[in-house]
Amino acid sequence: MKWREVLTYLCFVVLATAIWYGRALRSVHDKTLSVEVQYTGIPGSVSFDDPLPNSLSVQVRDAGTRLRLYSDTPLAISVDLTGEFENTSGEITISSETLKTAIKQQLQGTTNLQKISPSSIHATYRTQVQKRVPIVLRHRIECAPEYQLVDTPTLLQSSVVAYGTTQALDSLESILTKRLDMNNAHDTIVTSIGLVAPKGIRLSQGSVKVQVVAERYSEKVMTVPAEMDGAPEGSRVRLFPQEVTVTMHIGLSHWNTLNESDIHAYCVYSDSLETLPVKVRSDNPFVTGIRVHPRTVEYLVEK
Repeated sequence: MKWREVLTYLCFVVLATAIWYGRALRSVHDKTLSVEVQYTGIPGSVSFDDPLPNSLSVQVRDAGTRLRLYSDTPLAISVDLTGEFENTSGEITISSETLKTAIKQQLQGTTNLQKISPSSIHATYRTQVQKRVPIVLRHRIECAPEYQLVDTPTLLQSSVVAYGTTQALDSLESILTKRLDMNNAHDTIVTSIGLVAPKGIRLSQGSVKVQVVAERYSEKVMTVPAEMDGAPEGSRVRLFPQEVTVTMHIGLSHWNTLNESDIHAYCVYSDSLETLPVKVRSDNPFVTGIRVHPRTVEYLVEK
């Protein structure tokens, strides 16, 4: 019979807990909430000596059932500062009444606002000079097998507005991006990359978009003459063989732009070598992965 006694005991415990929890939800409690503050109407040229607070601590009072609603829905208010920055420097104040009005609009009708911390917001500002400077992209991109970049990655915005002192801006020539690291690129990709603001400089935005275009390439083989560079004056240098085979990669969209005249195979004369290494230069910017066969050639100097 002991299991019946245990079961009866557990039932009473559950019932008592439910009654206690129900009373707790109906009873009035105090709760501290965090309210996010969003600011609008601040010109890009304005900077603050100390950052404006991005949140407020708010103490409210209500029944437990009502207070639970605030756990599921974070609170946020918006403060419009349009027209507050008419001078080159000064102070602004966001009064406690302004904050209370904005916060009460976000609360349930039965919730009493007890306390706001800080109760008001004070800030000192100054207007800085501005300068538009170019953006320089830093990147390391590796393509998927059988893919290559169609062109260099493109910033969809070439410049940004920087704010700072006249002295700081005079020496500022460009803004660098954070390093864009990308592996297995195989399509058109548009992504955001952060900007790096030098010390004492503020930027009109924190990131820019960059476009990376990769496409499949095909292998192309050409036989081209090997040329001689730097032959001794008054002499003729004959190469053996006189033609070499060049294998290269080129994207499918640029396949028809490649001509034999774009590929130059040449040797640089040196009388200290028994054979001369073959080098290849391409006038077509979309050619990559160049290989040449043979890599070296024999030569004969004729005077």
